[in-house]
Amino acid sequence: MTTQNPSADPAAAEARIRAEVAVQHASVTEVTARCKAAFLPLLLEHGVTRVEIYYDGGGDEGSVGDVLAFAGDEATVLPAILCDHFALQYSGAVESRTMQLEDALSAFAENAVCDHHCGWENGEGAHGTITIDVATGTVNLTHNERFIDYDTTEMEL
Repeated sequence: MTTQNPSADPAAAEARIRAEVAVQHASVTEVTARCKAAFLPLLLEHGVTRVEIYYDGGGDEGSVGDVLAFAGDEATVLPAILCDHFALQYSGAVESRTMQLEDALSAFAENAVCDHHCGWENGEGAHGTITIDVATGTVNLTHNERFIDYDTTEMEL
């Protein structure tokens, strides 16, 4: 029996890691596209032009908060309808569930934040907004990380 030393070929190890990251990135991109394809037509059909989803976390806990819908510049109510939601499981499998539109948007937001800012709820945490422009299909994530900082000076007197 031969045992391979993982550090024996750093270039091969790096190539494997890069390939795994590329596969994961492609999976996240595909699931994001499937979610958008599910909720965008529903929002458009019901006259929603923009959605803002807020999240906040710290101290090892975090959650998605308000999901606000707009028709133009006016606040509106999200329709109480069902929407398919897709999520990437830890195993790499894609899970599909049908849920209320607001819940699907919240789950989409939580997955997006976790996919792009892993650990956002830890320590001092983070907060932000996911904004969905329904007409263009664009989704923007504005993420604000919290941290403690200090400045030290030292001198001989």
